[in-house]
Amino acid sequence: MRTLVRATNWVGDVVLSLPAVRALREADPEGALAVLARPWVAELYRLRPEVDEVFVDDSKGPEADPQTRERLTLKIRDGRFDRAVILPTSFETAWTLARAGVPERIGYRGELRGALLTRAVRLVLGRGEHQVWKHLRLAAAAGAPLPAAPDVSWPVSAALREAARAILAAAGWKGGPFAAAHVASFAHAAKRWDLARFAAVFDGLATRRGLPVVLLGSSGERTVNAQASALATKTRTLDLSGATSLSEALGVLAEAHVFVGNDSGLAHLAGAAGTPSVVVFGPTDPDATRPWDGPRHDGRPVRLALVRRRTLCAPCRFSVCPVDHACMDGVRPEDVLSAIEEVLPA
Repeated sequence: MRTLVRATNWVGDVVLSLPAVRALREADPEGALAVLARPWVAELYRLRPEVDEVFVDDSKGPEADPQTRERLTLKIRDGRFDRAVILPTSFETAWTLARAGVPERIGYRGELRGALLTRAVRLVLGRGEHQVWKHLRLAAAAGAPLPAAPDVSWPVSAALREAARAILAAAGWKGGPFAAAHVASFAHAAKRWDLARFAAVFDGLATRRGLPVVLLGSSGERTVNAQASALATKTRTLDLSGATSLSEALGVLAEAHVFVGNDSGLAHLAGAAGTPSVVVFGPTDPDATRPWDGPRHDGRPVRLALVRRRTLCAPCRFSVCPVDHACMDGVRPEDVLSAIEEVLPA
């Protein structure tokens, strides 16, 4: 059978979709499994051994036009897929695959797209249930058995680690342990912890552990990283914003001694790579969206700590806080440093 998985659009969801992709592969080991993904996450799926081919959906944005969308439709049609498992819940994703003539289209109902699906599944997540099950239940609707314990572990190849070390060396790394950090949060200002507090954590890492800090992020996050670096006066920081692809960032995270950051896609990649991680949570729900902390295939211990201040208004999912940002401002640098000590080996 030829199966096409329409991937979700965010880096964290790439990680959380891995158990579903694995389940689909294991249910049909001799079949073909392809992924249709947005450009910024396509390279991550290309790293996955379960995936035979990756199609890129670049049909959005200012450069997109009807011809771009038509080319995508024709490319999918030429793939002669028997079925599509549509992880996003948008109307457009179902519409694209219906126009491409994929015979079986499995996805969650909603957004007036039920008529575009041949199997419309009702989305039900219990209170406190993790989003990893959202993707897995669509795989189950496609006939894949649910795993007893979802696993998002991501073995990072020696080649990718070597490429990461070369990037680090070019930025001035002299070898030895380091902390990786992500202080921004793409398109979600409410999830960003105060930069001065991040800087205090970085200085604490230098004082307690002698660790320099490697700042990760896109080129658009360079200004934020520069501000955090300027505020940290006791530690050495290396800024890799815009210097890595997502695949190379995964390699850097795999090499890191510890990761610290906001609730973001890089936090999920760090956890998948097996790096001890501390994540500051505020407006989002850690029960549903934390980096997955279930048991790993490789048997490595999961070292994850979540730091948050509980408030009556959180989780709220506002992208910009309309009140006082108490859920984030209530988190102190010493809280994060204590959590780092918990996840790091002695």
